[in-house]
Parts: sequence; structure tokens; C-alpha cells
Amino acid sequence: MDESRIELHREAITHINEKGFYIWENAFDSSFCDEILDEISRLETLSTPRSLDNDFHGHKTVRYYDVLNYGEIWQRVATHPNLLPVVQGILGKDCLLNTFGTSIINPGETAQPMHVDDGPFIAAHNSALRDRPRLGKSLPRQSIVVNTMIALCDFTEAIGATRFVPESPKLDYPKAIDSDRWFNASHPAEMPKGSILFFEGQCFHAGGANRTQQRRFAVSVYFCAGYLRTQENFLLSISPDRVETFSDALKQLIGLKISRGGGLGHVYNHNPKGLMRHVSMPFVETD
Repeated sequence: MDESRIELHREAITHINEKGFYIWENAFDSSFCDEILDEISRLETLSTPRSLDNDFHGHKTVRYYDVLNYGEIWQRVATHPNLLPVVQGILGKDCLLNTFGTSIINPGETAQPMHVDDGPFIAAHNSALRDRPRLGKSLPRQSIVVNTMIALCDFTEAIGATRFVPESPKLDYPKAIDSDRWFNASHPAEMPKGSILFFEGQCFHAGGANRTQQRRFAVSVYFCAGYLRTQENFLLSISPDRVETFSDALKQLIGLKISRGGGLGHVYNHNPKGLMRHVSMPFVETD
């Protein structure tokens, strides 16, 4: 890897640790973005089912998940050399994919409530993570998730650019009743096509309202620390034959490895790599 790219990785990691976010402009080539857009068009032609049509995630936002079951392009997105090393620099090299899908905001969509992506892991039943100590006075807590928003078109405030509150990981987790207050304090992630917004899981953020007649195309690749269970169960949603086509890096991202420390993710005390086909439930035809 060339030194200039490594230096950009360092810059991104430092900024995320200090401010809670980082925008890497033009991290993806325009031609690569167009390849992703072509794949999204294909999914729409196939009438691929949308996910998360609700008041929080939006009624005019198109979210396709389980995308690793579709075109090969998705495998290259998750392991892109301008994306994965930055996330690993925050969460560690044993981090996992948590969710991975599209975030296409159509005209007329309203803004999301402000929230944090630590949310699924800090619910009331998991106070250990919610109340984990800070790394120091006026510092965030240990990072447990990092999300990314890849702009497949120019992000402007009017088209619904993701909004975020700088340095918010240093604050207490936001309350739902304070959503409007934090939205008013937020900044739009205005950036050109091909850019990546990295935001740490404690960063207050929300999808913006689309006040234009154009669609806001983006992809979200959301990672969690290796010791946490992923929100999407990729090992069940993707067939063994499909997994065999993945690179070693992608196989590890979906959970075919043992996390450091607690040894989480083993199969009968063995590393799961190479075992998936042998331990999967066989298909049994019934009457």
C-alpha cells in the first residue's frame, strides 16, 4: 500500500477519534460508483424487496439489505482499501459487518430523528455497554461501532445529506425528546460523488430531508467490534456456495473467524473458516 494512502488512513482515524466523524472526498472512483448504481438499477428491475419502511427509517427511502447475495460489486465495496482499513483502525482488525445496504432517499422524504448507531447495543437490557466508562475526562467511550455513508451522487443539504453533530461522542447519549435541538445543531455532510462519511457509533446523526426532485443515492456499510453479535446474520442469510466465492477478507468480515480476547465465534472450539459447509443444517425434503 502506498505511503500517501496510509497517511490518509491515519488522518481519518485521528479525526474520527477526536471529532467523531471524517469525510474522505472522492474516496471511490466515479466509475466504481457508476458500477454500484448500475447494480442498484438491476435490483430495482428485479423488484427486490425493500426493508425498514417505517416512521424512523423513512417511507420514501429505499433500503436493500442482504446485498452480498446479489452482484459481486458488493464484495468489493465492503473491503475497499479506502474504507476497511480506516474502520479497522478504530474497531480493530477483528471487526465485523453489522449491516450493509442501500440508503436511497427519494424526493419528499422527511428528515430522520437524531440518533446514534450504538443504539442496538446500548438498549436498556445492556447497561454494561450503555454505561461503559469514558476514555478520560471530556473524551468518548470506547468505540463499539463505526458506520460509513458512501455518496453515489453529490451530497447537498437540499438533497438530504446525512447530518451530524461534531464531537458529539464526548456527550451523553441523546434523548428522543432532544431530537429537534440536536438536529438544529447538526451539519450536513455535503460532499461530492464518491466520498465517504465515516461516523463513530456515538456520533449524533440523521438522514436529511430531500427537498429536490432528484434521488439521493448512497450505500451504508456499518461495522461493529468483533466481540459484538451482528445485527444481520450473514452466515444464515448467505448460502455456503455463495460464501465460497468471497475473498478471505470478506469471509472474515461476515464472521468466519474467532474474535480476539473472549474467543467468540468458534465452531466446536475450532476456527470457523472452512467449516461452514460441514456444519450447516442439511436440507431435508418432507412430505
